[in-house]
Amino acid sequence: MIDGIRYKGRIRKARSKKSALDAEADIRQKIARGEPSETIGSAAFIGYAEDVFLPWSMDNKKTWQDDKYHIRTFRQYFGEKTFNEITPAQIEKFKRDRFKCPTKFGRPRTPASVNREVELLSKIFNLAIRDGVTAQNPCKGVRTYREDNERTRYLTEEEEARLLASFNGPREHLRPVVILAIYTGMRRGEILSREWRHIDFGLGVIRVTRTKTGRDRSIPMNEVVRAELLKLHAATGGVGPVFPSMKTGEALVEIKKGFAAARAAAGTPDLHFHDLRHTFGTRLAANGASPFTIAELLGHSDLRMTRRYTHATSQSLRAAVNSLASENYLSQISAK
Repeated sequence: MIDGIRYKGRIRKARSKKSALDAEADIRQKIARGEPSETIGSAAFIGYAEDVFLPWSMDNKKTWQDDKYHIRTFRQYFGEKTFNEITPAQIEKFKRDRFKCPTKFGRPRTPASVNREVELLSKIFNLAIRDGVTAQNPCKGVRTYREDNERTRYLTEEEEARLLASFNGPREHLRPVVILAIYTGMRRGEILSREWRHIDFGLGVIRVTRTKTGRDRSIPMNEVVRAELLKLHAATGGVGPVFPSMKTGEALVEIKKGFAAARAAAGTPDLHFHDLRHTFGTRLAANGASPFTIAELLGHSDLRMTRRYTHATSQSLRAAVNSLASENYLSQISAK
């Protein structure tokens, strides 16, 4: 181990314990000076992933827990292989094997899920290259699967009414969370992590920080959202998290069980929480909002992500198509 990095390799010219120790001391000095040596790439991949990359991920990524889970998968698959022993062919095999392997719930694994794992492998290799632990990234020659997992599910007004009505009794405290998702387009994590310091009733905006894209944004409140937040403000005293846990008083972390029960009661078992964000974007498009406005409100960094909301339910799209029918042509049709 050198600076938390595990190196593994054979010292082929050593004929005695002393010569092996001398060779090891020489290698340590070369690594300390940053000089290339035959040990580059001989460190254990999983050792670096667990001892160096994961602490880096915890300091720099909101999704570090996902990385921790995936690295456990890498340990099972690659064992104690060194960086040099992991080839593009092995990455291809890993990709194929993972795609064939069902999830822990017994469902087929999606192309997107496998792609995220390959991308994490690549990130680990890139960080190792930066640190001088290895010289090449075998993932560069591996093509990811084509992803076709965009959902176009959104709530109708009737479904919205049924869904909100199903948040009663022990689930009633989750109703404002769903309302904010529908009328602000915020992600679940963004909603649950809001504190009262992020709510500005004077300007009528919700400040969204520590976002998925790393760019803060402000979302205007409409009257529905404002009314819900004022009720919560009175109930909580306007201190701490907007949505505190009834058990701990800290911010809510997860609402999966309550949401699953409510959607089943509402007769919308196929509804995902993220579809509420899609509902927000779809309704904006239907009311004529420009893609730039939708992207700004949703926090998209690329307009290509916004196009999924401007599908054929949009009033502006219908108006654009209808405008092609000239009055002269329409009069000819009516005359016939």
